[in-house]
Amino acid sequence: MALTLADLSKIETDTLRKGVVDIFLMESSVMELCPWETINQLATTIAIYQAMPDVGFRNVNEAFAESTGTYSQKVESIYLMGGDLDVDIAIARAANTIADARADQEKLQLKAIAYKFNDKFINGDPTAAPKEFKGLQKRVADVVAAGYTSQSIDTGGTAGAARDAGILYDTGNRHNFLNKLDQLLYSIKGHKPDFLLMNQKCLLALRSLLRQEKLLDTTRDMFDRVVDVYQGARLLDIGLKADQSSEIITNTEDPDNKYTSDVSTSIYAVRFSVGEYLWGIQQYPLEARDLGELQAKPVYRTRVDWHIGLAHVDPRSIARLRNIFPDGIVQS
Repeated sequence: MALTLADLSKIETDTLRKGVVDIFLMESSVMELCPWETINQLATTIAIYQAMPDVGFRNVNEAFAESTGTYSQKVESIYLMGGDLDVDIAIARAANTIADARADQEKLQLKAIAYKFNDKFINGDPTAAPKEFKGLQKRVADVVAAGYTSQSIDTGGTAGAARDAGILYDTGNRHNFLNKLDQLLYSIKGHKPDFLLMNQKCLLALRSLLRQEKLLDTTRDMFDRVVDVYQGARLLDIGLKADQSSEIITNTEDPDNKYTSDVSTSIYAVRFSVGEYLWGIQQYPLEARDLGELQAKPVYRTRVDWHIGLAHVDPRSIARLRNIFPDGIVQS
């Protein structure tokens, strides 16, 4: 049975592990709804349909023509994610510390792991960095290269000369952008993405646009935080990398080499479902272990160990809207 981390949090009885899961959920909205399949191995082979079987008509006493759907196979791999955290016994036992030093350091490490996951969910590239799983940017490029060109949509040029003033410039710009945003939603199977992932600047601009057009809805997440919604899809700022200064989805993109400087951003659409759309795979469920005091030196060690990857079957489970200018980035 596949569970999201939100599901796991509700049934987890181990205090340490539940604490780890809850911190991940607080720092990663993607982790909240992404379902995880436990595969108990380091890789899994999935079948991707290539062509549907033919369906026809027949006369009485005639046979139907035989036809079989065709599939291709690909391998999705597991990548070993986690970390060790050591806190000196002297610090952990100090009575004059403001808070529990060990618990505080563990919380910081777990937040860093969540930020790393968010980053690799978008930017993971095992070709350049073999230890990390493949993220959405590379996966969308793969499906486009395979012929599914509708999964990468260019907004550039749709608003004429006023494009440089941004998607909020005037009514025409707003509607042109909404047309492209609807095209992004429509590119996802069933036209129902779970998320639209973007950066902060793009989210604020899109929120303003939708509010002006009276199209903005809201819901609440498991922590009762307000989440913006458009056409049933959650609008999420994917946030910052672990350094807490670098954007995961930047405002300095130029994916098509169209401009003399890198000045645009993107929105990614995702639909989750194990074995059908996009989902997470894990060798075994997340583990958090208190290893106690190390023999080699007087420190307490906590280890978080999670062997994970991503998998997708349907090429129409992911898509990218690119060359977006949220607030009037002027071309050079």
